[in-house]
Amino acid sequence: MLETTNEVRPKSLLLRIINVVFTLFLIVVAPIPLVLATKTDNIFLQILCAATMFIFYIGIGFYAYRLLRKNVPGPVFTKPDIRNWRGLWWLVGMWFVMIAIEMILAQLRVQLTGVTTTENQEAINELTSNLNVTMVAMVIYGTFLAPVVEELVFRGLILNYFFRKSWWWANIILSGAVFALPHMDTIPTNLADTLSYVIYASMGMVLAYIYKKTGDLKNSIAVHMLNNGITMIPLLIVAIMNAI
Repeated sequence: MLETTNEVRPKSLLLRIINVVFTLFLIVVAPIPLVLATKTDNIFLQILCAATMFIFYIGIGFYAYRLLRKNVPGPVFTKPDIRNWRGLWWLVGMWFVMIAIEMILAQLRVQLTGVTTTENQEAINELTSNLNVTMVAMVIYGTFLAPVVEELVFRGLILNYFFRKSWWWANIILSGAVFALPHMDTIPTNLADTLSYVIYASMGMVLAYIYKKTGDLKNSIAVHMLNNGITMIPLLIVAIMNAI
């Protein structure tokens, strides 16, 4: 179970909100260099853009880690225990729960609106449609960097910043609601977008539940990596096979 410090820092609710909003803004603008890389055929510039995004994103993670470190009584990350098979299977089970919820909501969206994918997923598919520097950078970013940084912010900060002593599910719901925001290209104004938002929010809530239930951020990071990796790595494999 998640343990929190006796006092939250900063004590001001406004400052905590500002910290989260500022970090959220950084996460939204971080992929811009990768988008710029798609506008040029110069390999050197593509590599430079990808490296810039990686450095910037790692900086966001370090910033979020510094904020979170002040609000957890123990270490933010603990050493993985690969011999804990029961715990590993529980995490796999939670991933299946997340996928099941996503599939049910996605099917509901198809039945009600005819929309088969989200705009965020369409953007990812476009960036990973061809084997190039941009695609490899996107796969690395989505599989390894994004899960770590997003868990530090959307689970670590939000669950340790807000609703610490109130209703148990309150900060879990908040985590999912905020997590969905940067994954939407637009504010939901129709049923299809609303259901897409709910899909991402549900994913965020499952990850938040994992973190709060186990009290260990590496567990939600692992499930997040598993989910993103299973989605993105096959795209890289297909692109490599097509390029051969």
